[in-house]
Amino acid sequence: MSDILMVGAGWEPFTRWAIWRFLFDGLVLALEMAAISMLLSMLVGVVMAVARLARPRIIRWPAMVYVETFRAMPLLLLIFFVFFGSARTPLKIGPVTAVVIALTLYNSAVVAEIIRAGILSISRGVIEASRALGLSYLQSMTYVAIPIALRRMAPGVVSQLITLFKDTSLASVLSILELSRSARVIYDTPTYGNPVEVLTVVAAMYFIPSYALSLLAQRLEAGPERRAILAADTATATIAPAPASRPE
Repeated sequence: MSDILMVGAGWEPFTRWAIWRFLFDGLVLALEMAAISMLLSMLVGVVMAVARLARPRIIRWPAMVYVETFRAMPLLLLIFFVFFGSARTPLKIGPVTAVVIALTLYNSAVVAEIIRAGILSISRGVIEASRALGLSYLQSMTYVAIPIALRRMAPGVVSQLITLFKDTSLASVLSILELSRSARVIYDTPTYGNPVEVLTVVAAMYFIPSYALSLLAQRLEAGPERRAILAADTATATIAPAPASRPE
């Protein structure tokens, strides 16, 4: 085995379209799991963030238990718990569904705290003004607080979604042929034995979507800063306009 690892097939397997198609199939599955989990995590996260800020304890406490429980649980343990736990119920969900559920439970708890922090950063007068206009608590959260919080905390939310995408690699523990599992199938083949080359390619395939999301986070973060600078410049020009030049 050591001789195979030392020599291996090198980069030669990547001259074959079948190898690339096998890896791309794994990447597509990883992206599909990530996309579904991202959508569900955002929806559940917003609901839990609002529930944690509600005044009635009957709403606030269950949301707090949800967030603190799933945020503190290791994701790998949560995947096993959902998959093997469902086997004892009439549901008996498949491994891909189990991973999506586990990713959603964990990441929605983290996203809920990010959004809650964004809502708490909003001036109290903004919420009170919306209530004074006749909006209910739920309406003021839906139309005022949540949109502002999402804009403020967008970089943090996107960073968590990047982590979610990379965490899809944990699906390999359930023998799901996502990207990292597909890589192992290739370099475990005796005729290949090229883990370094395969993992280098797979790392690049993980990097490209993650970097695209990272650029999105940077753009979202820079947007409010640019608007704030423009607003400050406009206010300065209004308060202290530049003196008009005198004709010579």
